[in-house]
Amino acid sequence: MTKSILKTAFGGLIAAGLMAYGQQPQDNPQPAQQQEKQTQPQAPAGAPQQPQSAEQVFAALDTNKDGKLSPEEFGKLFRDAKVSDVQAEFAKWDKNGDKSITMDEFKAGFPQQ
Repeated sequence: MTKSILKTAFGGLIAAGLMAYGQQPQDNPQPAQQQEKQTQPQAPAGAPQQPQSAEQVFAALDTNKDGKLSPEEFGKLFRDAKVSDVQAEFAKWDKNGDKSITMDEFKAGFPQQ
């Protein structure tokens, strides 16, 4: 059950286009001067997105930028899951039980590509 919840959560996160470093969607093009500064090529519209790293996903979820994920921030991965399932998953990732998930804890639980 845990693997299916994680697969759904991370798949949904990537499919939703939640990008950690402010990349804009293809249907909202950047002004010409910003396009020149862009260093990474963008995939054509409709192309499958590359998997994101644990660091990118963590940075996107850590909305207050305190270096740890609260239950609310972590819960963004599980929009369609029951609250009890999200709480149980959070407890598994929070190895030291301090009610927050650090980058190291997040990397340890992040699905391998």
